[in-house]
Amino acid sequence: MSLDIINKNWKLGVLLVPGYNFAEMSHIIEPLEVANHRLGHTLYEWQLFSLNGGPTMSSCGMQVETLALTDAWSLSQLDALVICATNTIYQLPVQGFTAPLKHLARAGALMGGVGTGPYYLYLSGLLDGCRWTIDHRHLDELRQQGATPNRAIFNVNNNRFTCQGGSTSLDMMLHIIHLHHGKSVAIAVAEEMNCATLRTPKEHRLDNKINPYGWPNALQQVASLMENNIDEPLSLSEISQYASLGKRQIQRLFKVYIGISPSTYYLEKRLNYAHKLLFESEYTVEKIAIRCGFSSLPSFYKCYKKRFGLPPLKARHQKALMWSA
Repeated sequence: MSLDIINKNWKLGVLLVPGYNFAEMSHIIEPLEVANHRLGHTLYEWQLFSLNGGPTMSSCGMQVETLALTDAWSLSQLDALVICATNTIYQLPVQGFTAPLKHLARAGALMGGVGTGPYYLYLSGLLDGCRWTIDHRHLDELRQQGATPNRAIFNVNNNRFTCQGGSTSLDMMLHIIHLHHGKSVAIAVAEEMNCATLRTPKEHRLDNKINPYGWPNALQQVASLMENNIDEPLSLSEISQYASLGKRQIQRLFKVYIGISPSTYYLEKRLNYAHKLLFESEYTVEKIAIRCGFSSLPSFYKCYKKRFGLPPLKARHQKALMWSA
Protein backbone atom coordinates (compact mmCIF):
# COMPACT_ATOMS: atom_id res chain seq x y z
CA MET A 1 0.00 0.00 0.00
CA SER A 2 1.32 3.44 -0.85
CA LEU A 3 1.36 6.56 1.29
CA ASP A 4 -1.42 8.16 -0.76
CA ILE A 5 -4.98 8.73 0.51
CA ILE A 6 -6.34 5.51 2.07
CA ASN A 7 -9.90 4.32 2.54
CA LYS A 8 -9.21 1.04 4.31
CA ASN A 9 -7.44 -0.02 7.48
CA TRP A 10 -3.70 0.68 7.49
CA LYS A 11 -2.01 -2.05 9.53
CA LEU A 12 1.30 -0.99 11.03
CA GLY A 13 3.81 -3.24 12.74
CA VAL A 14 6.11 -1.60 15.28
CA LEU A 15 9.31 -3.63 15.64
CA LEU A 16 10.97 -2.94 19.00
CA VAL A 17 14.69 -3.57 19.36
CA PRO A 18 15.69 -4.06 23.06
CA GLY A 19 16.68 -0.74 24.55
CA TYR A 20 14.22 1.16 22.34
CA ASN A 21 12.99 4.59 23.42
CA PHE A 22 9.53 4.31 24.98
CA ALA A 23 8.62 7.89 24.05
CA GLU A 24 9.49 7.26 20.39
CA MET A 25 7.22 4.21 20.37
CA SER A 26 4.43 6.37 21.80
CA HIS A 27 5.08 9.08 19.20
CA ILE A 28 4.41 6.48 16.52
CA ILE A 29 1.25 4.99 17.99
CA GLU A 30 -0.51 7.92 19.66
CA PRO A 31 -0.99 10.07 16.51
CA LEU A 32 -2.69 7.10 14.85
CA GLU A 33 -5.03 6.64 17.82
CA VAL A 34 -5.89 10.35 17.80
CA ALA A 35 -6.44 10.23 14.03
CA ASN A 36 -8.88 7.34 14.44
CA HIS A 37 -10.79 9.39 17.01
CA ARG A 38 -10.87 12.50 14.79
CA LEU A 39 -11.93 10.51 11.74
CA GLY A 40 -14.71 8.78 13.68
CA HIS A 41 -13.72 5.23 12.73
CA THR A 42 -10.71 2.93 12.79
CA LEU A 43 -8.46 3.40 9.78
CA TYR A 44 -5.23 2.70 11.64
CA GLU A 45 -4.35 -0.53 13.43
CA TRP A 46 -1.02 -1.53 14.92
CA GLN A 47 0.78 -4.43 16.55
CA LEU A 48 4.02 -4.52 18.54
CA PHE A 49 6.73 -6.97 17.45
CA SER A 50 10.23 -7.98 18.48
CA LEU A 51 12.56 -10.39 16.73
CA ASN A 52 11.60 -13.40 18.86
CA GLY A 53 8.50 -12.14 20.67
CA GLY A 54 7.82 -11.89 24.39
CA PRO A 55 8.50 -9.05 26.86
CA THR A 56 10.80 -6.42 25.36
CA MET A 57 12.64 -3.94 27.58
CA SER A 58 12.88 -0.23 26.77
CA SER A 59 15.75 2.08 27.70
CA CYS A 60 13.79 3.35 30.72
CA GLY A 61 13.20 -0.19 32.06
CA MET A 62 9.57 -0.55 30.99
CA GLN A 63 8.56 -3.76 29.22
CA VAL A 64 5.81 -4.44 26.70
CA GLU A 65 4.58 -7.74 25.29
CA THR A 66 5.36 -8.36 21.63
CA LEU A 67 4.72 -10.90 18.91
CA ALA A 68 7.64 -12.52 17.08
CA LEU A 69 8.61 -10.84 13.83
CA THR A 70 8.23 -14.21 12.12
CA ASP A 71 4.48 -13.98 12.79
CA ALA A 72 4.32 -10.86 10.66
CA TRP A 73 6.65 -12.49 8.14
CA SER A 74 4.54 -15.61 7.65
CA LEU A 75 1.18 -13.85 7.66
CA SER A 76 2.28 -10.89 5.50
CA GLN A 77 -0.71 -8.93 6.76
CA LEU A 78 1.12 -5.70 7.44
CA ASP A 79 0.85 -2.63 5.26
CA ALA A 80 3.91 -1.13 6.95
CA LEU A 81 6.62 -1.94 9.47
CA VAL A 82 8.65 0.62 11.44
CA ILE A 83 11.76 -0.35 13.42
CA CYS A 84 12.33 1.43 16.75
CA ALA A 85 15.93 1.36 17.96
CA THR A 86 17.89 3.75 20.16
CA ASN A 87 21.25 2.15 21.00
CA THR A 88 24.25 3.08 18.87
CA ILE A 89 24.77 1.00 15.75
CA TYR A 90 27.66 -0.78 17.51
CA GLN A 91 25.37 -1.95 20.32
CA LEU A 92 22.50 -3.14 18.13
CA PRO A 93 21.85 -6.88 17.71
CA VAL A 94 21.85 -7.51 13.97
CA GLN A 95 21.56 -11.28 13.55
CA GLY A 96 18.22 -12.60 12.30
CA PHE A 97 16.68 -9.37 11.02
CA THR A 98 17.62 -9.24 7.34
CA ALA A 99 15.59 -12.20 6.00
CA PRO A 100 12.20 -11.24 7.54
CA LEU A 101 12.68 -7.57 6.64
CA LYS A 102 13.41 -8.42 3.01
CA HIS A 103 10.46 -10.80 2.93
CA LEU A 104 8.07 -8.14 4.21
CA ALA A 105 9.43 -5.61 1.70
CA ARG A 106 8.95 -8.06 -1.17
CA ALA A 107 5.39 -8.65 0.04
CA GLY A 108 4.75 -4.92 -0.46
CA ALA A 109 4.97 -3.64 3.09
CA LEU A 110 6.22 -0.08 3.52
CA MET A 111 9.41 -0.10 5.57
CA GLY A 112 10.40 2.51 8.13
CA GLY A 113 12.87 3.21 10.91
CA VAL A 114 13.20 5.52 13.91
CA GLY A 115 16.46 6.59 15.60
CA THR A 116 18.99 3.90 14.72
CA GLY A 117 16.20 1.70 13.31
CA PRO A 118 17.02 2.76 9.72
CA TYR A 119 20.38 1.01 10.16
CA TYR A 120 18.58 -2.36 9.83
CA LEU A 121 17.02 -1.25 6.55
CA TYR A 122 20.41 -0.04 5.35
CA LEU A 123 22.10 -3.35 6.21
CA SER A 124 19.29 -5.21 4.41
CA GLY A 125 19.75 -3.16 1.24
CA LEU A 126 16.25 -1.71 1.57
CA LEU A 127 17.29 1.96 1.36
CA ASP A 128 19.03 1.84 -2.02
CA GLY A 129 17.84 4.74 -4.17
CA CYS A 130 15.91 6.31 -1.28
CA ARG A 131 16.31 9.52 0.65
CA TRP A 132 16.80 8.50 4.25
CA THR A 133 18.12 9.66 7.57
CA ILE A 134 19.22 8.17 10.88
CA ASP A 135 20.08 9.16 14.46
CA HIS A 136 22.29 12.26 14.13
CA ARG A 137 25.11 10.55 16.08
CA HIS A 138 25.87 8.38 13.03
CA LEU A 139 25.20 10.70 10.09
CA ASP A 140 28.77 11.78 9.39
CA GLU A 141 30.27 8.40 10.19
CA LEU A 142 27.97 6.48 7.83
CA ARG A 143 28.51 9.02 5.07
CA GLN A 144 32.26 8.52 5.42
CA GLN A 145 31.62 4.79 4.93
CA GLY A 146 29.81 5.42 1.65
CA ALA A 147 26.20 5.42 2.87
CA THR A 148 23.90 8.29 1.88
CA PRO A 149 21.84 9.41 4.90
CA ASN A 150 20.85 13.08 4.81
CA ARG A 151 20.33 15.65 7.57
CA ALA A 152 16.57 16.00 7.16
CA ILE A 153 14.67 15.38 10.40
CA PHE A 154 12.67 12.72 8.52
CA ASN A 155 12.19 11.36 5.01
CA VAL A 156 9.13 9.76 3.41
CA ASN A 157 9.69 8.51 -0.14
CA ASN A 158 9.79 5.38 -2.32
CA ASN A 159 7.73 3.43 0.23
CA ARG A 160 10.32 4.10 2.93
CA PHE A 161 9.98 6.37 5.97
CA THR A 162 12.83 7.19 8.34
CA CYS A 163 13.54 9.77 11.02
CA GLN A 164 16.30 10.75 13.44
CA GLY A 165 14.34 9.76 16.54
CA GLY A 166 13.11 11.78 19.49
CA SER A 167 10.31 14.21 18.63
CA THR A 168 10.99 13.73 14.90
CA SER A 169 9.09 10.42 15.09
CA LEU A 170 5.97 12.46 15.88
CA ASP A 171 6.76 14.84 13.00
CA MET A 172 7.06 11.89 10.64
CA MET A 173 3.78 10.28 11.71
CA LEU A 174 1.92 13.60 11.39
CA HIS A 175 3.33 13.90 7.88
CA ILE A 176 2.10 10.39 7.02
CA ILE A 177 -1.37 11.27 8.34
CA HIS A 178 -1.20 14.40 6.19
CA LEU A 179 -0.41 12.27 3.13
CA HIS A 180 -3.24 9.88 3.94
CA HIS A 181 -6.02 12.27 4.95
CA GLY A 182 -4.96 15.83 4.17
CA LYS A 183 -3.46 18.70 6.10
CA SER A 184 -6.60 19.56 8.07
CA VAL A 185 -6.67 16.14 9.75
CA ALA A 186 -2.93 16.30 10.48
CA ILE A 187 -3.37 19.76 12.05
CA ALA A 188 -6.27 18.51 14.18
CA VAL A 189 -4.15 15.60 15.43
CA ALA A 190 -1.20 17.92 16.12
CA GLU A 191 -3.41 20.33 18.07
CA GLU A 192 -4.84 17.52 20.21
CA MET A 193 -1.29 16.39 20.99
CA ASN A 194 -0.18 19.96 21.82
CA CYS A 195 2.26 19.95 18.92
CA ALA A 196 2.92 23.56 17.94
CA THR A 197 3.73 23.07 14.26
CA LEU A 198 3.84 20.61 11.37
CA ARG A 199 7.49 20.24 10.45
CA THR A 200 8.45 19.06 6.97
CA PRO A 201 11.23 16.79 5.65
CA LYS A 202 12.97 19.93 4.33
CA GLU A 203 13.88 20.94 7.88
CA HIS A 204 17.28 19.87 9.22
CA ARG A 205 18.12 19.23 12.82
CA LEU A 206 20.69 22.03 12.89
CA ASP A 207 18.12 24.51 11.58
CA ASN A 208 16.35 24.23 14.94
CA LYS A 209 19.38 24.24 17.20
CA ILE A 210 18.52 25.46 20.68
CA ASN A 211 20.58 28.05 22.54
CA PRO A 212 19.73 27.15 26.15
CA TYR A 213 22.30 29.50 27.68
CA GLY A 214 21.16 32.77 26.13
CA TRP A 215 24.54 33.32 24.51
CA PRO A 216 24.96 36.28 22.15
CA ASN A 217 25.24 35.49 18.45
CA ALA A 218 28.96 36.19 18.40
CA LEU A 219 29.64 33.56 21.08
CA GLN A 220 27.34 31.05 19.37
CA GLN A 221 29.28 31.58 16.15
CA VAL A 222 32.62 30.93 17.83
CA ALA A 223 31.30 27.83 19.64
CA SER A 224 29.92 26.53 16.34
CA LEU A 225 33.31 27.01 14.67
CA MET A 226 34.91 24.94 17.41
CA GLU A 227 32.29 22.17 17.23
CA ASN A 228 32.68 21.91 13.46
CA ASN A 229 36.48 21.69 13.65
CA ILE A 230 37.17 18.97 16.20
CA ASP A 231 39.57 16.87 14.12
CA GLU A 232 41.72 19.84 13.06
CA PRO A 233 41.44 22.42 15.86
CA LEU A 234 41.59 26.05 14.86
CA SER A 235 43.94 28.50 16.55
CA LEU A 236 42.47 31.52 18.32
CA SER A 237 43.85 33.68 15.49
CA GLU A 238 42.01 31.56 12.89
CA ILE A 239 38.79 31.67 14.89
CA SER A 240 39.17 35.43 15.23
CA GLN A 241 39.58 35.76 11.47
CA TYR A 242 36.65 33.46 10.53
CA ALA A 243 34.30 35.04 13.06
CA SER A 244 35.44 38.62 12.33
CA LEU A 245 35.99 39.17 16.04
CA GLY A 246 39.04 40.35 17.95
CA LYS A 247 40.91 37.79 20.05
CA ARG A 248 40.40 39.84 23.20
CA GLN A 249 36.69 40.15 22.41
CA ILE A 250 36.42 36.35 22.12
CA GLN A 251 38.28 35.83 25.40
CA ARG A 252 36.00 38.35 27.12
CA LEU A 253 32.83 36.61 25.79
CA PHE A 254 34.00 33.26 27.16
CA LYS A 255 34.91 34.75 30.54
CA VAL A 256 31.58 36.57 30.93
CA TYR A 257 29.20 33.87 29.67
CA ILE A 258 31.01 30.57 30.36
CA GLY A 259 33.62 31.41 32.95
CA ILE A 260 36.51 29.62 31.23
CA SER A 261 38.98 30.47 28.49
CA PRO A 262 38.29 29.67 24.81
CA SER A 263 41.12 27.10 24.80
CA THR A 264 39.71 25.29 27.84
CA TYR A 265 36.22 25.21 26.30
CA TYR A 266 37.62 23.91 23.01
CA LEU A 267 39.64 21.18 24.75
CA GLU A 268 36.58 20.05 26.74
CA LYS A 269 34.56 19.79 23.52
CA ARG A 270 37.25 17.61 21.94
CA LEU A 271 37.57 15.41 25.03
CA ASN A 272 33.80 14.99 25.34
CA TYR A 273 33.66 13.88 21.72
CA ALA A 274 36.53 11.46 22.35
CA HIS A 275 34.63 10.09 25.37
CA LYS A 276 31.57 9.56 23.19
CA LEU A 277 33.55 7.77 20.47
CA LEU A 278 35.26 5.59 23.05
CA PHE A 279 31.95 4.07 24.14
CA GLU A 280 29.85 4.38 20.98
CA SER A 281 32.32 3.24 18.32
CA GLU A 282 34.81 0.48 17.69
CA TYR A 283 37.62 2.89 16.77
CA THR A 284 41.02 2.30 18.32
CA VAL A 285 42.23 4.81 20.88
CA GLU A 286 44.81 5.98 18.36
CA LYS A 287 42.11 6.72 15.76
CA ILE A 288 39.94 8.46 18.34
CA ALA A 289 42.85 10.70 19.30
CA ILE A 290 43.36 11.69 15.67
CA ARG A 291 39.63 12.31 15.09
CA CYS A 292 39.64 14.61 18.10
CA GLY A 293 42.62 16.67 17.00
CA PHE A 294 45.42 15.15 19.10
CA SER A 295 48.64 14.67 17.17
CA SER A 296 50.34 13.13 20.22
CA LEU A 297 48.92 9.97 21.83
CA PRO A 298 50.61 10.62 25.23
CA SER A 299 49.07 14.10 25.23
CA PHE A 300 45.64 12.61 24.55
CA TYR A 301 46.05 10.05 27.38
CA LYS A 302 47.14 12.79 29.81
CA CYS A 303 44.27 15.16 28.91
CA TYR A 304 41.66 12.38 28.92
CA LYS A 305 42.75 11.06 32.33
CA LYS A 306 42.72 14.55 33.81
CA ARG A 307 39.19 15.14 32.47
CA PHE A 308 37.60 11.75 33.25
CA GLY A 309 39.81 10.25 35.96
CA LEU A 310 40.92 7.17 33.98
CA PRO A 311 43.05 6.59 30.91
CA PRO A 312 40.99 5.83 27.76
CA LEU A 313 41.64 2.07 27.51
CA LYS A 314 40.87 1.46 31.17
CA ALA A 315 37.68 3.53 30.92
CA ARG A 316 36.54 1.51 27.88
CA HIS A 317 37.35 -1.77 29.64
CA GLN A 318 35.40 -0.82 32.77
CA LYS A 319 32.39 0.18 30.65
CA ALA A 320 32.53 -3.16 28.81
CA LEU A 321 32.52 -5.01 32.14
CA MET A 322 29.46 -3.04 33.28
CA TRP A 323 27.57 -3.94 30.07
CA SER A 324 28.40 -7.64 30.44
CA ALA A 325 27.47 -7.83 34.11
